[in-house]
Amino acid sequence: MKQIYILLSKTQTLPSRLIHRMTGGSFTHASLALTPQTDRFYSYARKTLNNPLNAGLIVEDIHALVFAKYPDCHCSLYAIEVSDEGYEKIKRLLDLYLKNRKKAKYNFMGVLPLRLGIRLQRRWRLVCSQFVAIALQESGEITLPKDPYLMLPNDFPAIKGARKIYDGVLKDCNFKEAQVVGCGS
Repeated sequence: MKQIYILLSKTQTLPSRLIHRMTGGSFTHASLALTPQTDRFYSYARKTLNNPLNAGLIVEDIHALVFAKYPDCHCSLYAIEVSDEGYEKIKRLLDLYLKNRKKAKYNFMGVLPLRLGIRLQRRWRLVCSQFVAIALQESGEITLPKDPYLMLPNDFPAIKGARKIYDGVLKDCNFKEAQVVGCGS
């Protein structure tokens, strides 16, 4: 058995504030990691600090770009246990998306339909929560609380088996030790 990790966060960027206004949720962003021994997460988000319109699939470093600018942002880290086979399925999907990174664009047109509960499926165009949900569903073992194309960041804690291992500010979470002792312990 292996664990995968979901990082939920809310910064004070303009897009984050707009998403918060639209959803009213505690979190506005979702990211995925396959190992706790890294500070790198995968998500759909901005590629550069000063241009939120240049967005798509990225490898997030929690010490760079937006997270570096907002180290005091609220976040929660969840762990979900999957079989080795489920883990490999997620890893293969992630590899496929990374190989097609140039096609993997942020789905700006899909934000409003998502908020209205309207399913809009565009293969390589996603928002962060859709990407994470699709990856989790790919395991064949994780039951989502709703359709992956309708998932919002605040829906992830409702996943059966999701275990919160940290809740607090990003800078105080030691992701490298999350699996062993839990952040902030």
